[in-house]
Formats: sequence, structure tokens, C-alpha cells
Amino acid sequence: MSKTITNQNFTLFKGEQIVPQLRSGQNTTFIRNKLSQMKIIFTLLTLLASVFYCSAQGQVEFFQGTWEEAFTKAAKEEKHVFVDSFTDWCYWCKVMDNETFTDPEIAAYLNAEFVPIKVDMEKGFGVKVAMKYRVKAFPSLLYFNPQGELLEKQTGYERENPKFLDHLQEIRADKRAQPYSFASQDFNLEYPDFVEGVFGIDGKRTRTDAETVDAWLETEKDLFNEVAWTAMTQCPTGEKYQRQIMDNADKYVSLYGAAEFDSYLVSRIVYPKIEMAGKDKDKVMYDEAISLLNKYHIDEEEKAGLIENFEMNYLKATGDWVAYTMKADAILKSKPLEEQLGFANSVAWTLYEKCEDPKCLKIIEAWMDKVVELEPNYMYLDTYAALLYKNGDLSKAKKYAEIAIEVGAKDETDTAETASLLKKIEESMEDGQ
Repeated sequence: MSKTITNQNFTLFKGEQIVPQLRSGQNTTFIRNKLSQMKIIFTLLTLLASVFYCSAQGQVEFFQGTWEEAFTKAAKEEKHVFVDSFTDWCYWCKVMDNETFTDPEIAAYLNAEFVPIKVDMEKGFGVKVAMKYRVKAFPSLLYFNPQGELLEKQTGYERENPKFLDHLQEIRADKRAQPYSFASQDFNLEYPDFVEGVFGIDGKRTRTDAETVDAWLETEKDLFNEVAWTAMTQCPTGEKYQRQIMDNADKYVSLYGAAEFDSYLVSRIVYPKIEMAGKDKDKVMYDEAISLLNKYHIDEEEKAGLIENFEMNYLKATGDWVAYTMKADAILKSKPLEEQLGFANSVAWTLYEKCEDPKCLKIIEAWMDKVVELEPNYMYLDTYAALLYKNGDLSKAKKYAEIAIEVGAKDETDTAETASLLKKIEESMEDGQ
């Protein structure tokens, strides 16, 4: 029997032609009018369907099921898995949502070639995912092959969509990386409480100390397993366990990849020495730290940028703001500004907070003027307004603070600090009248 939907004088037969049901006395004119109305209705429905289709095609359709269901789907359809690791407070995660995942080409490729999923790293199963893959910076993107093996972790926001698309295509073609050696889908791991505290649940993180971590490591028979590696690389340790990693660098690299080893070297070994050298104004210690970086760091392409970054950090720690500004100015001149917007913003905010030299502040103001022209996002506009305020250009500062608040509101970003800045600007303008 045919399924029917009755609507006044018409019966719509599923899978059959639409035929008007005549009552006694109806004429052909009536029928033509009704058919004309139906034609209009179906035209409108077709247009609406087209709009919804185009809308869906223009954004990434993130999988709505569980982690296990996503990987089952990927294995069945022989697709890679793309994991967008985010948090509620991550500004650049929201930028990716608005700028990257709405790009039609990126959306079409991810929807067709990957099973894309979103995971909040501070809630529910996401905390396990964060600990498993040692994700603490956001946004972080995880790439898996159809067998569920982790291929790569990518941290940070790629502002150039064509480059991001190229990266996706390389991953899909299995040209980018080999799978990590550890069991990528084994979540039955028992972490000590201090590790769980470092990653946090609902954004509530707790600190630990080297003594606590070292005491736990003393009880571990296998210092090459995932949990021990996570504890040693994500928490502070004493020199004994720093030597454990450096003396067995090749084995740890084979298990957990060069990127994780390099990250450990930089964050736990080199950077603390740079920080201490800056605090003590000890150039010899600074040179020793750079020597360690040159000796052990695997990614040669990344190394040059790191050395520039460490020199900036050393100058910042010593408070040599003239040298800091001159070095930043030279770096900004060495490459296209489009590739250094975040760096310029970071330098500008540091000088706003720490420096009182008007020449230094004017130099970085000129750079930020170009930055907000290239990319007028909330963060950059807020920094620029603050710099203008510090440099005494109150009228322009007010203008850009208001623009920052307007942009932030559209992005659903907390603009309370900018509102506070705007109030200070307006009070200063009143005092100056």
C-alpha cells in the first residue's frame, strides 16, 4: 500500500506522480490554479534545499558520535581521522572555527577525505585524549591514518588556508609522517594524580614539583612506557630524569617522535637555562643553552627561529629594551610581515607592559599600525589601542579600543579588559580638556 500525505485537495503519493483529487463541480481552471500554486511551492522548496546544501558544503561537518564510533567509521570508509583539539577559552580555536573550517575548499576536502571530529580537551573523554597525546597547547590538531595510528600532532593556527589544505593533502597521501610507535588507541592507562592535575579537568589545573614526580618515577620499572614519558616531559623533574631522556634520546625519538623530543628539549632543558641566564644576566650560561640546542635539536628548519626567539627572551629577561626592540625590528624587516603578525603583537604587548622608552614604543607602534591593517582581529586591535594610549595618542587609542570591542563582540570574545582600557582613555581625555 502507498504511503500518503493528505493536504486539502491534494494527495501526495510517495514515489508517484502528484495527482489532484477532484471534488464534484471542480473545473479545469481550478485544477490549473492549484497546479500553478504547487509549482511555486516546489520551486521554493527546491531553492531552500539548495541553500541548505550550499551552506553544508561551506563548512566542516564534524562527526557527532563518540571517539570509538569515529574511528570505526574511518576504518570502514578507509579515511583518515582529523581531530580538532580545543578549549572554551582558546581564542585561536575560535578563529579557526570562523576562518579555516568555513573555507569551502578545506571543508569539502575534510568532509570527503577525513572523518573530522572536535574534542574539548578539558571535559569528559577529552581529558584522557589530552593526557594520551600530551596536548597542552591550543589549538592542536591530531592526524590519524585509517588504522587509528597517530601520524602527527600540529600545534597552532595556520592563517594561510591554502597551506593548511596542502598539509591535509600530504597527510591523506601518507607523505607527511610515519605512525608513532606507541599504541595509539590504548586509553587504559593509569596516570598518577599529579599528571591529571597538570592537564586539568574543566580548566582547573594544579601544579606539581620535581620532588613529587621524581619520587613516583623511582617506583617505575619501565621509564620508556607512555605514562612515564608523559610524567617526565609534562611535569618538572630533577636532573637524574633529564639525563635519562637526553642519554636515551634515540630510543625516545623512535617511540614518541622527533617533534615531542624537540618540544621537551626546548621547554624543559633549554628555555629554563635561558630564563636563568637572563635573570642573572649571565651570557656564558646563555651560550651554553644555545650550544645544547644546536647539539640535540632535530628539526634544523625550526632551529634558526628558536635561536632568534631565545635571544629575544634573553634580552627581555635582562630588561635591555633598546636591544630587544632593535632585534625585533630587524626580525620583522627580514621576512614578510604577513608571516609574523603574532610575533609583532607579542613584542608590542611586552613593550607596552614593560618599556618606558618612547623611541622603542614608537617603533613598535609603527609595526602594529601595519599589523591591524593586514589583520584587524580583536587581539591585535586591543594591543594597538593600548600602545596608542601609552604613547599619548588618546583620540586614536579611543577609536581602536572601540573597534576592538566591536570585533570582539562579534567573535564572542571577552572584551572586559578593552572596556577597562577604554574607560582609562576617556578619563584621560576628560582630564586633558
